[in-house]
Amino acid sequence: MSHAESRRRLTPFNITMAYATFGVAWGAASCLFPAVLAHQSFMYDAVETVNHALFVFGTACLLYLLIKRSDGEASRGRESLSRVNRALKTFSGCNQALVRASGELQLMQEICRTIVEVGGYRLAWVGVAEHDAWKTVRPVAQWGDRDGYLTDLDLSWGDIDHGRGPTGTAIRTCTTQIVQNIKYDPSWALWREAGVQHGFASSISLPLVGRDRAMGALVIFAAEKRAFGKEEVKLLEELSADLSYGIEALRMDAERKKAEKEILLLASVLEQSMEGLLLLDSDGTVKYVNPAIEIITGLDAADIVGHDLATLGADEENGGFYRYLLDALEKGECRTGHFIHTDDDGDFYEIDATLWSIADNMGAVSNYAVLIKDVTHEVKLERQLRQAQRMEAIATLAGGIAHDFNNNLASIITCTEMARDDVPPESPLRELLDVVLKSSYRGRKLVKQILTFCCQGEQERQPVQIEPIVTECLNLMRASLSSSISIRTEMGENLGLIMADPTQIHQIIMNLIANASHAMRHKGGMLDVAVENVGLDTAAVAGFPDLPSGRYLKLTVKDTGHGMDQKTMERIFDPFFTTKSHSEGTGLGLSVVHGIVRNHGGAISVSSKPGGGATFEVYLPRIDQSGTAPGVVGERADLSGSGSILFVDDEEDVVFGCKKMLERLGYQVTTGADGLQALELFRGNPEGFDLVVTDQTMPRMTGTELSRELLQIRPDIPVILCTGLGAAAEKAQLKEEAEQVGIRELALKPLDREEFASTIRRVLAGREQE
Repeated sequence: MSHAESRRRLTPFNITMAYATFGVAWGAASCLFPAVLAHQSFMYDAVETVNHALFVFGTACLLYLLIKRSDGEASRGRESLSRVNRALKTFSGCNQALVRASGELQLMQEICRTIVEVGGYRLAWVGVAEHDAWKTVRPVAQWGDRDGYLTDLDLSWGDIDHGRGPTGTAIRTCTTQIVQNIKYDPSWALWREAGVQHGFASSISLPLVGRDRAMGALVIFAAEKRAFGKEEVKLLEELSADLSYGIEALRMDAERKKAEKEILLLASVLEQSMEGLLLLDSDGTVKYVNPAIEIITGLDAADIVGHDLATLGADEENGGFYRYLLDALEKGECRTGHFIHTDDDGDFYEIDATLWSIADNMGAVSNYAVLIKDVTHEVKLERQLRQAQRMEAIATLAGGIAHDFNNNLASIITCTEMARDDVPPESPLRELLDVVLKSSYRGRKLVKQILTFCCQGEQERQPVQIEPIVTECLNLMRASLSSSISIRTEMGENLGLIMADPTQIHQIIMNLIANASHAMRHKGGMLDVAVENVGLDTAAVAGFPDLPSGRYLKLTVKDTGHGMDQKTMERIFDPFFTTKSHSEGTGLGLSVVHGIVRNHGGAISVSSKPGGGATFEVYLPRIDQSGTAPGVVGERADLSGSGSILFVDDEEDVVFGCKKMLERLGYQVTTGADGLQALELFRGNPEGFDLVVTDQTMPRMTGTELSRELLQIRPDIPVILCTGLGAAAEKAQLKEEAEQVGIRELALKPLDREEFASTIRRVLAGREQE
């Protein structure tokens, strides 16, 4: 017999049994020898007494040990039963929480509370497995952490030191991890001190598994060692499985609600979208249209839904669109197209349509979608932009032509005026020179119109009341209007003022009235002229590029003439475009009107239909201050003068004519063919000149560059800049560079003798006053 086996047999129960056996054997032995001991009756009685005593003692010891063992087993059974009952109560309470749960975090918190309050455990918490680089285990719910144990908890579920504890291992391996004695378990090495301080003796970490991977863990701490028995662990594992299922169910429900919300949002977007949507099946039958389709097409949904494209394509006016879609479906193509439709009122609107296929999960195409966008407004803006770009290009060209033409006219006018002075009044040449001069003035007026069109014409703006100008224009035109044309005017009350050139406003009104009367010359009609105050907000000015919101004066000229089609309206503001015969117009009228309006910061629009007349609306910015009448021009001043002038121009004819004219007026004139030559002349004798007159556009050195160099040599020298580029030059050269360059006046070509002489005298007089 081994030593270990001997120790297993020397138990209190075995010793008691040995004593009892010895007593029984002793009693039996005493009974076998009665005869031997008969002669010793006293000894016999004594032995029998001892025998009975030993038997009673052994029996008592045996009974005591049996009863004590039974009590220990009963106590352990009651303790085990208590733990199982505790686990059952916890399980039951948690199941109720699962049934009542409405949110994931709320469920976790309620489970932890039930485990601690019903189950009597020390702490319960749920950690979520993050998928960051550290693979952090983040506590999201707990109950019983009164001392902040979880606050500084550093856990991971990765295969690192901080991830090899019970909780990290449970998540990583998806297995339950039980620690019956935290104080000595090696897996608690990193957290043992904090755990013991908080009174934790044993723990169980239960993985929460969903969709074949761990979502986190349910961790329970107990204050006693060996707190988790086999049956209890089984119930807690079942609880963790239920909790995992509950979390998954709540997440799926949340995803379902989110998907439903997104579907509702998508449906709302489709219903409220300004772009139309049609859904078609593979046969071309319309299954759905959103409300925007009704707005764009003017058709009710009932007129479209349930009908096939072949039926809808039978419409003579707009059927081409549906036939286009049907052809695309038959060929299995995705297409994008532009279409012009007509509504019930006969108005045109334009749409862009895009058709694409919709495939199911298997990749089979069973439906088609058509996105329809009303681009009428965008097309209108695009046409206006193209028109503005075309006008800008033409304006640049016109400005260059006007500059060269002005140089030619300048020399013609100057030389003609001098030749006319040399011819006696009775001479036949005098009449011929008058015709040349008159034609030159007409040419100058035409150039001025071109410069006005390209926003480069000279303008003297002042506060203007538009009503008197309208009345004057109508009075002038009334005699030339056909008797079959009736005129109706409507002037608003308390009309505001505009900052404008009265002559140019007169030109706008005369052009619009003349065009209206021309459109009604054969059949007559009604000419309406109205002026009113209007306020335009952001939405109202959306159709006018670069027009800010604000207060405007609106001039409306409406006729009942033959009207225009869309192509004509797109070109009416182009220079030299006209529907009149060659003898009736030049095509500059409306282009000049457009340039004037734009240069005044306003806008002009036209609406018309063939046979339905035309309506022109002009918007000009209003001002608050009162208007003042232009001053009265005094008597013509004396043109003669004295002084030394340096005249610079690269046009020989201009130099020749102006030198002769200035010398006749009494000036001493030195000429330069370009800026560099003039600069050398000035450097040679800077005090020998009283005034410099220079052209702006010259080779090698411009007029402003020459003025800058002259200023460096002699700061007080006055300079007159001559240009044929109009107000653009004034803004760019005179206003922005006057102080630095030293330009005193800007003379716009071509100038007649009176204008030029007055400008020179004014500049020289200003120099004498300095």
